[in-house]
This record gives sequence, C-alpha cells and structure tokens, in this order.
Amino acid sequence: MKNEPNHHVNLLTDFGFKRFFGTEPYKNNLLHFLNTFLGSYIGTITDITYQPTEQLGFRPTEKRVVLDVLCTTQNDDQVIVEMQKTSQEFLRNRIVAYSSRLISNSLKVGDRKYNFPPVISILLADFSIPELVNREEFMQRVTLKDERNNIFSDKMSFVLIDLSKFAAQMQFDQLLDDRERWCYSIHNMNKMAEGEIPKKFGIFHKLYEDCRLTKLSTMEKQEYEKSVLEYEDVKDAMDYHHRLGVEEGFQKGLEEGREEGREALLIAARKLLELGVSISDVTQAIGLSEQQVRELKG
Repeated sequence: MKNEPNHHVNLLTDFGFKRFFGTEPYKNNLLHFLNTFLGSYIGTITDITYQPTEQLGFRPTEKRVVLDVLCTTQNDDQVIVEMQKTSQEFLRNRIVAYSSRLISNSLKVGDRKYNFPPVISILLADFSIPELVNREEFMQRVTLKDERNNIFSDKMSFVLIDLSKFAAQMQFDQLLDDRERWCYSIHNMNKMAEGEIPKKFGIFHKLYEDCRLTKLSTMEKQEYEKSVLEYEDVKDAMDYHHRLGVEEGFQKGLEEGREEGREALLIAARKLLELGVSISDVTQAIGLSEQQVRELKG
C-alpha cells in the first residue's frame, strides 16, 4: 500500500459495512462471504433473504436490539453479521443475547417441539480477540457441546473473526485463501492503492471497484463522511483510554519501583552498620542522608 489519499470507502464504518454487505444490490458480497466462512459447516448457501435488523421484545421493558446485518438462508438458518469496532467487557454476553432474541422471536404458538431455525452469529472484530492473541488463527468458532465434545444442540453457534491480524502491509496476491482475502479487504479497503486487487480475484476486484468514493452520490458522500467521523471518534476515544491506561500503569510501576529500591537501600545500610561501618561512610556509599542512617542505627 502506498501513502496516498483514500479513494475507497472504509468498510469498518457503519455506512460502508451495511451498504456493501446489508443491501440487496450487493447481496452477492454477503453470499460469498457466508459461504467462505460457513460453507464447510452448514453446506453451500445458494440464496439469502435480508430481514429487518430491529428486533423488539415481547414486553415494553425488554431492550430493543438493532443488528448490523440479518438474513435467512434457503434452509431458513438465521445469520447475524455484526461489525464490532471496540472491545467490550460483556461482548460475548451481548452476542448470546442477540441470538437468543432471534430464537425467542421465532417460536410459534403451539410448537411443542421447539422447531425453531438455527441462529448463527458472526462477529467481525476490529480489535484483538484475547483467545487468539499470540496464535496464528484469526477465527474462533463456538458451538454448544458437552464435556465429551459431542454436539449438545445445533440451534446456536458463533463465529468470531479477528480483523486486526490483517495489517495493511500484506500483499493481496500473497494471501492464502478467500477467508484471508475477505478479512484483508474489509480491514484495509480505504487504504488500498490503485490496482491493488487485480481482476483475476473476481468478487474482491468488483468490491474494490464498487467501493470507489467517486461512485457515491452527493447525499451518500455526506452520509459516509458522517459515518467516518463517528468511527474516528470511537477509535480516538479508545486510543486515548488505552494510552491513559498505559501511562497509569507506567506511573504505578515507577512508584512501586521506587518503593522497592528504597527498601533495598535500607537493607544494605543496616548490614553495613552491623559490620561496623561508620555513619559517614554508609551515607556516602548508599546515598541516604545522615539523619536516615542515624535512625537506622538507633
């Protein structure tokens, strides 16, 4: 990638992600993406239907849920795709709650067999997933299994994808497979140089061309610029809190180090005094004041 002005939509923004993965004109992007990450688990997905992303509870007191992208497959599997910009303390609880809401909304009156469709939640994380740190894997798949690794239920599963592992310095034609190509494209589209994705890469080249800022209308550009500002505000806030945490940790380390160093000096001074070394010599050797050494001797 070259240091040049951005000419493509940032797919990490709400506008970019929802436009190119959550709208009918670009349905093939989501279809290809889902087959890439889910095909080996649930079989080939031949078609998807977009569903309303707002999920209401049964009672007014229940929290309203708004998803990034929601679709059903030709087999009625429900698939949630979420773009998460920052880590959260209760992130896993949230995706479980989202899946559970879809399940509860799918239950039909009189269905005693609980024959609701499976729910698959895919989380694209624009940050390091703790379980994948220091590992080559960039994807974590979670299913409901018992202690013998037998499937307990196939009605709920999760896929977590760590986009942060795909740095902009990689070369697109050196990526190993479509899983890596999707992650790299989503994470770096707005940083790509001219001609970075050749035509031979099919759908990725088409996405690259569709994401050109010149293809947006004036109103779409305004909406996109607002989404970019929101994205940058979130990232700046997280960077600030990270720096603040590092600085606090550094200051705490300094204070602890000073305290440990002071204790070590006092121990050394005591031992010198026990050996009969004079107060003035201990003062010069250790760096304590004469008053401090006298107090130790006393």
